[in-house]
Amino acid sequence: MRRLLLLFVGLCLLPAGLDAQFLFPQARRGSAPAISWEYDAYVSYDFDNREFDGCGRVDLLSETLHALVFSPSVGLSLPQGKHVRHRVMVGFNAEHDMGTGPADKDVFTGFTANYDAHVRLGNGALFEGICGIIPRHWMEGEYSEAFFSDSLAFFDSDLEGVLLKYRSNKLQAEMGLDWMGKYGDGRRERFQIFISGLYAPKDWLSLGWTGSFYHYACSPQADNVVDNHLLQPYLRLDAAPFLRLDELSLQAGALLSYQCERDKDLGSPKLPLGGEFVLRLRRKGLGLENAAYVGDDLMPYHDQTDPAGIRYADQLYRGSPLYRGFYDRAELFWEPQLSEFLSLRVSARFHFGEEGFLGSQQKIGFCFNLDAYRHPGSGSGRIGQPAQKRRNSGFRLFM
Repeated sequence: MRRLLLLFVGLCLLPAGLDAQFLFPQARRGSAPAISWEYDAYVSYDFDNREFDGCGRVDLLSETLHALVFSPSVGLSLPQGKHVRHRVMVGFNAEHDMGTGPADKDVFTGFTANYDAHVRLGNGALFEGICGIIPRHWMEGEYSEAFFSDSLAFFDSDLEGVLLKYRSNKLQAEMGLDWMGKYGDGRRERFQIFISGLYAPKDWLSLGWTGSFYHYACSPQADNVVDNHLLQPYLRLDAAPFLRLDELSLQAGALLSYQCERDKDLGSPKLPLGGEFVLRLRRKGLGLENAAYVGDDLMPYHDQTDPAGIRYADQLYRGSPLYRGFYDRAELFWEPQLSEFLSLRVSARFHFGEEGFLGSQQKIGFCFNLDAYRHPGSGSGRIGQPAQKRRNSGFRLFM
């Protein structure tokens, strides 16, 4: 790890002593686009105090998650014409759990390496394609916590696979592949394909969808395969355009699931379903969000074990374990608009189930994104804003 760190520092210092045209003489001769150096630093601070004592659920622990993550990266950027940009980056993640010492955890938790392409299409829309080891916070879709829990990014900060995005004036969509396990001793083969989309024909009306295809396959110790697929179409109405508010929306959607442990249930898969209703109110950084789920247990295999005696639990289910019957979550938050490269969110969450009050959370999250400062509108995995549509322009792939 020390050699990796020295190599990374050397790459960071190299641009100060060498010019890109010296390294790539073809750029100086004009035979190819100029290649420029890129660098980024992402800092994330998270405090999450969870108090669930007394609720009686074994998967809801009272604990405090408190950590700082520093993720620097360096690479190259290559323009292709006026509306295409290629970028290759490599970096590492350094994490420290507050209150621990060096002996408790290796500070270097992994490395990132990815290729990122930004393309402005002929109709003014934007496309972004990323592959490699990708920071999870580059995801821009909207996902219910039935798909991804709020603690997932804390413990699993990267995707390993592909992330594709599209955005126009009325439509934004995202699709990704996360390969989480390669077949091996004590390790199951598993991957997840996820999609998210939002179509807004009017300022006050949006149609959205979210989906997850999760394949939980074999290991040498457990030769069974479990499928866990979830789809959520929803409708959102927002009264903010008619009021002096940033948002006053009501969202209603269905959660439709297909789950099957192939060795046992191939002829009779489990089909839990339910509905989720979300109310959002936001004004000048202050906000309230209430999400209520009514329906079946979306995690019927959660407490069962595989042939190796390992509980499925969060290995099979990536969402919050609270979606196992009636569930209501209320959150009060303050999220001021500091800048494009700085974000802050302070919130208090309250959880309710069929038993009544389950517990609460107090959360603080702060992020600094250097690349968002260096490339406003399209930095660090952000697709950016589409251009206004041109009239009678016809179809062209590139502008």
